[in-house]
Amino acid sequence: MPNREQRLDRIAEKLSRDPRVSELQVRVTDRAGTLDHGWAAPGSRATHAIASSTKTVAAVLVLRRVAAGDLTLEQPLASILPRDDLVGLNRFGGIDRADEVTVRDVLAHTSGIPNYYAAKALDPASDIAAVTAADPGWSYHDALELARGMNAPFAPHSGRAEYSFTNYQLVGRLIETIAGCPLAVALDRELLAPLGMSDTALLTPETLPLFDAASPILHGTQSYRGARRLASLGAEGALVSTTADMMRFLRAVVDGEALGGGGLDPATLDLALRDRLPLFPRVAYGVGIMALSLPRVLTGLPRPGTLLGHAGMTGHVMFADPVGGLAVVGTINQLAEPRLSFRLLIGALRAARSR
Repeated sequence: MPNREQRLDRIAEKLSRDPRVSELQVRVTDRAGTLDHGWAAPGSRATHAIASSTKTVAAVLVLRRVAAGDLTLEQPLASILPRDDLVGLNRFGGIDRADEVTVRDVLAHTSGIPNYYAAKALDPASDIAAVTAADPGWSYHDALELARGMNAPFAPHSGRAEYSFTNYQLVGRLIETIAGCPLAVALDRELLAPLGMSDTALLTPETLPLFDAASPILHGTQSYRGARRLASLGAEGALVSTTADMMRFLRAVVDGEALGGGGLDPATLDLALRDRLPLFPRVAYGVGIMALSLPRVLTGLPRPGTLLGHAGMTGHVMFADPVGGLAVVGTINQLAEPRLSFRLLIGALRAARSR
């Protein structure tokens, strides 16, 4: 009878043969330290773009600043950022809501600020490689202007959540303001270096070679060459990392380990998860953390439970069972088939559920 590691290898190998998957990588650990197993497609690059999983990293940095007393989640964002940045982003009900948006709102997607990224959607019928390679990217202010031209779906903190990349453009600028340095520097100084995440870095217009050194990304069957697009995302989704580094981060968050000052204590994690709201099917959102509910019949876990973590549009997943202790980090490097990344997550959980 195959052991857990062999079952994990079989699942990863099978899914990696799907032509829509590019350089699959996965790592699974348990809290007890009896399982720490990784698999990578032969010849795959060491790093890959983690896309929106970056949001949790950015949120943790802010949460640690909240725990230190540098700011509060209920603090008006306009007390930190220039008010002009917020004017016109949410005019729900004919009222400009610039002064109502809080730090929590942008972290938890409860601001009602429209998603500028909807205007950046790619046409799958186009030549994705050519279109994305030619895309010059955009600035923080470009993103805000796009959002200003869209209708706000609701007023801030009105009991609703809607995923908006614009929120994390503002989170990135918030981090730079409170840290007094560029986002890449703040992330490295306050999280990546303390956690020993030496293979993780922020893709920026100045570090575009990171994109070419990472696993290639597909959009369906086409090559995605949008280095400058990804570099425009900042705190929304511009980190390049490895499964080992992101597993270190995930365990530090979910298990409440300080790990050199880069983790979250239990009280701060509880603060992040409190008052979470539905965001997608089976996904509720707290402060930068997804709470994913999957039926026991799919995961094979001993209890239905809730998995904590995040997913990214490049097919990146990082989720942990805070009760049982299993954690999975993986990627398929595919933009157009998100279900495949959850097949990887579910398969890994089932394979690792017992000896």
